[in-house]
Amino acid sequence: MTNQKQNGYVFITAAVIITILISSLTIAISNQNKNIDLIQFYENSNVMEEEISAIELVITEYLNSNLKNYNDLIVNSSFQTSYETPTNAKISVKIKPNDSCFNINSLFYKNSSNNLEVNRVEFERLNSITKKLKINNDVIYSIQDWIDTDNVNNQNLEESLSFKSNGFTWLPRNYLAVSNTELYMIPGIIKFNEIVGDLLCVNLYNVKFNVLNLNSKKLYLLLPFLSKKNAEDLLAILKEDIWPNSKDKSKTIKNISNFQKEVEYLLRRPLLLKEKKLLDNVSFVSRSMYAEIIYENNLGEQYTSSSKYEVDSENIVKLIYRNGPFKEIPM
Repeated sequence: MTNQKQNGYVFITAAVIITILISSLTIAISNQNKNIDLIQFYENSNVMEEEISAIELVITEYLNSNLKNYNDLIVNSSFQTSYETPTNAKISVKIKPNDSCFNINSLFYKNSSNNLEVNRVEFERLNSITKKLKINNDVIYSIQDWIDTDNVNNQNLEESLSFKSNGFTWLPRNYLAVSNTELYMIPGIIKFNEIVGDLLCVNLYNVKFNVLNLNSKKLYLLLPFLSKKNAEDLLAILKEDIWPNSKDKSKTIKNISNFQKEVEYLLRRPLLLKEKKLLDNVSFVSRSMYAEIIYENNLGEQYTSSSKYEVDSENIVKLIYRNGPFKEIPM
């Protein structure tokens, strides 16, 4: 009996040990599977980012080619919008101009000491827009607080208090904005853009807006001396190859001089000096583009990434930033 008990005891002990070992192995295998999943996810993320980066390089090269050939970042039918990658992922690309808007960075300029100064002309342009829309101009001072280098607002109160009172958890950049996502971080801009239709935007290098990309409402707002009817008539003229006041009957050269003639013709008067200053940021070519990249892997999962391209100070198109990729959640 003793031996049997001892044998039974040994058997039970062995069974317990084996059970513990199996449990340990199960936990180890489970953890290993989790690690494998994490490694696989990391590898998949790396592949996805590499393939998106490759598309961004294609976009950059395409835009640089257009800049060289046309002095414009115009996107035409020659651009390939769909791609299939070596991993059987599908990528679609949409590119649109990002300069049919008022660049909030234009409210400032760098002086000879490389310090930021308020651009009074652009400040008054934005102020006139709020007057035309009959809305509060507090948004202008919010933008100013975001960009200027001091820590107080126009009421000489601490800027951080203003942001906290609006429920924001971040502080102003206190320098020129870089990304359009910063628009969501400035009090009042979201509501303003809802009213106007994305009139405010961010460009790092290019302060000018391309009038050829504007609708009549934006044209009316960005050029304060125009009425709504003036804006509609001017936009119709801009779409024509030959403008009414061209010196000859050949295709009109789209420049400020010819543009001013058409504006004065519609107004039936010459522009005032302060009005002429408002033409300084008028352009007829695009220097900034925004791309939306939709990535669908071989499992049918979709990711969205956005990227921004601008002509820099060396006259080269460069990728300014990328947001994403973010996984699309099915509704």
